[in-house]
Amino acid sequence: MIRFAIVLLLLANAGYYAFSHGMLRSLGWAPENPAEPERLQQQVNPEALRIMTREEMDQAQKQMQSAAPASESAATANSDATGRPAAEFDRMAEKPADKPADKLAEKPAEKPEKPEKRECLVAGSFDAKQVEALRLQLAKLPEGSWKLDSTTTAGRWMVYVGKFSSQDALDKRRDELRALDISTDRARLASLEPGISLGRFSTEEAAERHLAAMGKKGVSGAKVVVDRPETTSYTLRLPRVDAATKKRVQSWHVMDGKDLQACIS
Repeated sequence: MIRFAIVLLLLANAGYYAFSHGMLRSLGWAPENPAEPERLQQQVNPEALRIMTREEMDQAQKQMQSAAPASESAATANSDATGRPAAEFDRMAEKPADKPADKLAEKPAEKPEKPEKRECLVAGSFDAKQVEALRLQLAKLPEGSWKLDSTTTAGRWMVYVGKFSSQDALDKRRDELRALDISTDRARLASLEPGISLGRFSTEEAAERHLAAMGKKGVSGAKVVVDRPETTSYTLRLPRVDAATKKRVQSWHVMDGKDLQACIS
């Protein structure tokens, strides 16, 4: 059995070898020829093919260029099958198509963003000590974005009598002054009460003159004291401040609880 299989395998290999090498072509058994000789049989006059020289190629190109204007003039003179002249087709060809940029230009322009609202704000008043600490914080803001306006309040002087040991002593002395036809008022300063004011003046010189006049009327024990010292107060002005800067400034502890308010003018 094994011997029969070996013989059969040898015969099959021999048959495939004869088939693949074309030994059985006469019997119609042969593989396809990759050379495709039938393509060579389809050629028409292959002997007419020849290689042109450079001079011959240049001459043939000139002949083709000279023949082109004649064909174009003939096409211009004739109309097309629909009756339209060729010139109309030229104009149609020259008409540019809608460009994407033109279509984009037709779209409505987007509205510009609304600028952030800015306002003029003020806060005050600050004394000399407070304003020194405030200046350190203001230095963190852009230059020119803030301003400190100062206001000086003039001092005031008073012709004063006192201080009395009791209210009874004060009332007794007031009655004596009224008997001399001299107007009186309360001192109104905690450090000078109980006491009597014989007049308040915007300058120390005016107060001294009044004191001398009181002395001529028989008033004793009077003197000139400072009723209110000269002071300078400061107001913070932010000409054009946005909401973020307003919130930032208002949070500073050096503002001492003073609110930012709209400028009056």
